[in-house]
Amino acid sequence: MYYIVTGAAGFIGSNLVKALNARGETNIIAVDNFRNADKFKNLVDCEIADYLDKADFLKKIQEGFFDGLIKAVLHQGACSDTMETDGRYMMENNYQYTLELLNYCQSEDVPFLYASSASVYGGGSVFKESREFESPLNIYAYSKFLFDQIVRRRRAKRSAQIVGLRYFNVYGPREQHKGRMASVAFHFFNQYRACGQ
Repeated sequence: MYYIVTGAAGFIGSNLVKALNARGETNIIAVDNFRNADKFKNLVDCEIADYLDKADFLKKIQEGFFDGLIKAVLHQGACSDTMETDGRYMMENNYQYTLELLNYCQSEDVPFLYASSASVYGGGSVFKESREFESPLNIYAYSKFLFDQIVRRRRAKRSAQIVGLRYFNVYGPREQHKGRMASVAFHFFNQYRACGQ
């Protein structure tokens, strides 16, 4: 049985792979795309069973290749660039791909943990998991918001566990590839190392 980690070469995904390794888990399929080739560095010290490009993985699950072989899907893959203006790309990558994975997991009774985002709250000051407090301000936030709405509607009919995590200002090791989208803590730390202030 495999753990599937999407976005496995990214910041959070690679930390999840490393944490699974620390628990003795190595039967991990790392799913990502290497459009940013430097992300491979996040997997160098990790033990995985295989790597698949995200498009190849989707094709394989649609063909039934992994039926009965998946323990859980930890879906962290997304375009997290809040400055991205290509709405079609954002919705295909963050919403439609996630929906395909959810549909597969529900049909195969596979637990599904996915990355949502605190950005769904927009400029609000109340952070409750309730529709009236959600007001996305950009296409990234909307892509996460819309998927959360799908999960809410399907909650009563679900066959397997679904967990959405709304990350707030995450930072830590393995985020160097994110460039300008890396955390404020990452940028401050590197500025301090470079100039002492």
